Amino acid sequence: MRHRRFPRFVRLAPVLAVAVLLTVSAFSSTQAQIGGSIGYGSSVLGNIPAAGQSLTYSFNGSAGDFIQITLRNWTGTLNPRLDLFTPDGQPAAAAATHPLSDDPLAAFVSLFLPQGGIYSLLVSGEGDTTGEFILKLQGRGGMSATPLVYGQSLDVNVPTDPPPQYFTFEAQDCPTVLTLSNLSDGLPFTFPFHAKVHNQAGTQIAQWYGGDALEDRLVAAPSSGRYEVIVSSDDPQVAGTVQLLVTCEEQSPGCLAAVLAAGYAAGICPPCFAEGGRCPDFGVEVSLSDLTASFTWSPVDGADWYIFSILDSGGGLLMDSPQLLEGETTHTYSFNPADLPRGPFTAVVSAGAEGGDSEPLCLDDVVVSFEGTTTETCSGIAVGIDVVPGARAAVAHWGAIPGAAAYLTHVYAYADDGGLIGIRVLTVPGDATTYHLADVFPPDYERFQVRIAAYSEASGGGAFGDMPQGYLCDGGADVTFGPLGPVEWGPAS
Repeated sequence: MRHRRFPRFVRLAPVLAVAVLLTVSAFSSTQAQIGGSIGYGSSVLGNIPAAGQSLTYSFNGSAGDFIQITLRNWTGTLNPRLDLFTPDGQPAAAAATHPLSDDPLAAFVSLFLPQGGIYSLLVSGEGDTTGEFILKLQGRGGMSATPLVYGQSLDVNVPTDPPPQYFTFEAQDCPTVLTLSNLSDGLPFTFPFHAKVHNQAGTQIAQWYGGDALEDRLVAAPSSGRYEVIVSSDDPQVAGTVQLLVTCEEQSPGCLAAVLAAGYAAGICPPCFAEGGRCPDFGVEVSLSDLTASFTWSPVDGADWYIFSILDSGGGLLMDSPQLLEGETTHTYSFNPADLPRGPFTAVVSAGAEGGDSEPLCLDDVVVSFEGTTTETCSGIAVGIDVVPGARAAVAHWGAIPGAAAYLTHVYAYADDGGLIGIRVLTVPGDATTYHLADVFPPDYERFQVRIAAYSEASGGGAFGDMPQGYLCDGGADVTFGPLGPVEWGPAS
């Protein structure tokens, strides 16, 4: 079987339309402004024109409604923050990040509303940042769902133009594993399904897209409540079938990387292979020339073709990398400079034969690392990390890079086998040389790596043109967090 190393569940479409334009006059920097009343399905363009200002929106909801609120920077330096309050004024949720997106200037909240009435939504900028934003509110009433029975797999047929299909399961008194198997062929390899998972509070904790792997997996903490699974298709013109299976961890099938219900990758296992395991005489090698990688591998008896692909450090597929190579044992791939901070990379080659089943004859992989890569403009970045006493937080600092318009800060966790697990990506203005890192060091890991990459342009890169581009150079440093331990009190005064 071909499995990705890490389940990938991060990808969001850009906001396509703005329904309401709000013209906001400048108030005192300490005065909140009224944004107005919005409803489910609304998209609103708003503005925080001055430091310390905020906008308050209101909407009507019913108990049990499921809502999703997305807030994105549109112009300016705004680092958006969301605060949601119940009808009786109690805090319901807050966010200053979007954990399922690589957009560093976005915030996201999802939950089941605890009561009916008028909810208040406060929009502000972290660190007194300002600018325009797009606010999107989606909501629905409670849906009938099919319960998943422990140990019994369920095939889910997804037709063309599919409506969402809803399923639920309860976490037992054991680490509870949800396995989603992709049973249909598609591009580049498998059926392009789309699945989301919400926890008991309604927080979206996972998002998976099919197409480049056979299985995805999520591990829920013991007795952590009810989970909702939504299955649909990423391509409404393609039909396929996926299989859902809920078990305790010790009964779960296969060898796959897992994802904790907090949304963090929770361990790494190597790719699973068909019977016979790795072919002893089949191996992939790589040589680098600047940003071009040349791959070679030994021929496999009986193989008619080889499938080549490249994964980033978080298990995400480089979408231009998959190739079906008939009878070839070499391949060259040129990396996009904007992708370098996503490394180290893993190139995977599997050998197959015409008329055989879907299992590869042989499979091997090789790591491709550009750590320390420099350009004529920049020979590298010296990075230091200072731990904040008594907290899982740190301050990163680095030397200024001439010509840098922005920096990308990548936070990785070290897995037990020494591999890197992508945790968070943050954008920092080009005139900054320090950044406070908080809420980015999950307690499941002790050792982390922070890498700072400099770019000559602050935007224009990434899938939506909202990421830096024009790679200059990068650098990194490691940081380790031990147990916080007891608080030591000084002598009484």
